[in-house]
Amino acid sequence: MKAVCDFSDIPALHSQGDPFGVPSLFLPIMRKAFVQHLLEYIERLGFDTIEVYLSSYADEIEQFIGDGERWGVSISYQLVKRNVSVKNRLKNSKFLSEDEFFLYCTTQSLPLITKDILADKPLAFWSNNSDTQDTGWRWGTLETLNDETQNTSIKIDSIHISNGESYLESLRKMFSLKGKNLIVFGKEVRDGIWLGPGSKIPATCTLVPPVFISSQVSIGAGTIIGPNVELGKGSIIDSESYVTNSSILTGSYVGKNLDVKKCIVHQNQILNVDLSTVYTAADDIFLSPIEFVDTVHEKSPTPLLSRALALLLGILFIPIQLIIVIINRLFLKQHIKKITVVPIPQKREPSQLKSVKTRNIYILRSRKGAKGSIYAHLIWHLIPEIWSIAAGRRRFFGLPLKTEEEFNRISKDWQGIYLRSKPGIISEADILYREYPDEDMLFATEMFYGVNDSPRYNFTLLLRYIRALFRGRIG
Repeated sequence: MKAVCDFSDIPALHSQGDPFGVPSLFLPIMRKAFVQHLLEYIERLGFDTIEVYLSSYADEIEQFIGDGERWGVSISYQLVKRNVSVKNRLKNSKFLSEDEFFLYCTTQSLPLITKDILADKPLAFWSNNSDTQDTGWRWGTLETLNDETQNTSIKIDSIHISNGESYLESLRKMFSLKGKNLIVFGKEVRDGIWLGPGSKIPATCTLVPPVFISSQVSIGAGTIIGPNVELGKGSIIDSESYVTNSSILTGSYVGKNLDVKKCIVHQNQILNVDLSTVYTAADDIFLSPIEFVDTVHEKSPTPLLSRALALLLGILFIPIQLIIVIINRLFLKQHIKKITVVPIPQKREPSQLKSVKTRNIYILRSRKGAKGSIYAHLIWHLIPEIWSIAAGRRRFFGLPLKTEEEFNRISKDWQGIYLRSKPGIISEADILYREYPDEDMLFATEMFYGVNDSPRYNFTLLLRYIRALFRGRIG
């Protein structure tokens, strides 16, 4: 059977403010993007051939969906201009024959229809929510698609992402149904509490069901989470904060003592659902923007005690360092790499936003090459680079130096945080994640460390690093 997905009209989640950084199709419901739920649902109804019509976000959607192999279906694509009627385009489509029944789907809704409903008569699916609305989904032929008088309307349970309010309502609905009718991730550890692997929840955190916590989430002490909250992969909620009726998207950081209600948070963007407005956070406790970089004092970031300890360890590690270099060159056939990095901390005047200082350094492995192994980090980063601490250019703990290419790729706000931070060989991400994190998760981790950086917190990281070495695993 065939289906046509009209993804050309993706609804905006807000009416005011900057564009929200995540298209509505990619908003998560119990850890999966809405578009993934939609395609999985279509496949389970028995449709094996799907034609997708795209306009906005065409590249991102096609890259995410692919050719359909992951769902066992065949997917093809058609690109249309904005505001072009896909229904009119289908009149001349070679994808469908004139009398062939097919399923027509839209981006805003997912009606929870069943196979037995799809009989030999044309149907129009309406939501049976209190504010009854047309889902835009149709079952019929090309003729009935363009002639609504031939369709029989049927009301059915549905979930929607037409705006921020409908998205949060869909979250609440799926929580109450415990993900029924959808394929969801996460284990329900107790009634109404779903928890993904690698997440850290302190004893002083209060979880008010329903709450869905994805993988690798870090929650601070004294926090209150819930009800009706989804925390995305790699997100971090700092201490004493309160999050309710909200969705914190992948890799987002919520600072200390914040009250987040009816919001969708994506990195430094906050969508207030009640006001339908997107804000860009510039609060120093949540996120520091680029304009504050001119307050940085450029001096050695390394305390004298750390430099003395690094010098002692460097002398003791000389035989190990030589062995590492020999193994890398003779046995692994790897050369020492020369890379251009952006040193920190450094000033960057607002009038010279495109100008940063760079310098060349030599490394044995990139951080991605270490693949999250604590031993790989020890061998390829800590031991070889111990001399940079002794020289006063880095600390034991801080942010890893970014290459010029990596720096230019990240957002201006992230650049501002990076340029104000202290460089270190061991980072929070090296200890927290079992594999090198993607940029969303790395963003949250670096924001978290930027707020918590202190001698006491670094001592805590040292204990965690040593414990990870002895246990042989990260996390």
